[in-house]
Amino acid sequence: MTEVRAKLWLEKDSKFILGVGRAEILRNVRDTGSISKAAKAMGMSYSHAWSEIREMSRALGVPVIETGRGGRNGGSSKLTEAGEVILDKFEKEMEKMDRHLARCNK
Repeated sequence: MTEVRAKLWLEKDSKFILGVGRAEILRNVRDTGSISKAAKAMGMSYSHAWSEIREMSRALGVPVIETGRGGRNGGSSKLTEAGEVILDKFEKEMEKMDRHLARCNK
């Protein structure tokens, strides 16, 4: 039996902003309050996670993460309003797509 499959990503001015992997980074930063912890949870290096965050911010034109200064206890990170909005949009569109694909594959 064949199945219908699809991938979802968001773009702005033909620049890739967000797909499944980058959405997971944002979710993990939101949940842990840390880029380092988010990267670790994904088996990704801190520098790669930061690179992805920078690329999202560049493509969107505004920061998606706000960081607090590090120190003995480490820094803190949280999603900016733009980061929350873009992640929410992606998650809602993903839910719609998943429902549609489920109907197609009955």
